[in-house]
Amino acid sequence: MKIWTVLLPVVLLACGDKSEDTATTEEEVVNMTPQEGAWTMTDLEFTTDTCGFGEDTGSGEPEPAAMNLVKNTDGSYKLTLDEDTEFACSLSGANFTCEPKVMTEEDAEAGITVTTTLTLGSVFSSNTAMSGNVGMDMTCSGDNCAMLAQFGMTLPCGMAGTFNATAQ
Repeated sequence: MKIWTVLLPVVLLACGDKSEDTATTEEEVVNMTPQEGAWTMTDLEFTTDTCGFGEDTGSGEPEPAAMNLVKNTDGSYKLTLDEDTEFACSLSGANFTCEPKVMTEEDAEAGITVTTTLTLGSVFSSNTAMSGNVGMDMTCSGDNCAMLAQFGMTLPCGMAGTFNATAQ
């Protein structure tokens, strides 16, 4: 017996008429309008941590993080984490993409400049729920970057993880 004769009934059933379709329609994805205001980031799990920060948290479960989502007049979005880290974002269908956030901290006395780049992107499953990816990369420039090893930091390093978030 040929393999295609065994698979043919499966293919016909899979391509047949469905009585109930629970998949999100393309129109629903195109018209996704996330709820503005307070959100809570939960289930944050770092899958990569070359910085070693995860070892110093003292607990396996990070606390939920406060987020605030605002739609700008031009159709773009501003996402604020913990009241002080703002991302400029855009929405295409259900895909929510944020520009990397670069923060630089210079310590002239120590002779170092640490640059941290945060990334965030997600997909909305509804107007009140999203899941996504976060990342952080850190680099050091200056003559004394090696001294950071005294504090358990070896730069450059990075962290990457996943999260879920719900509107409040």
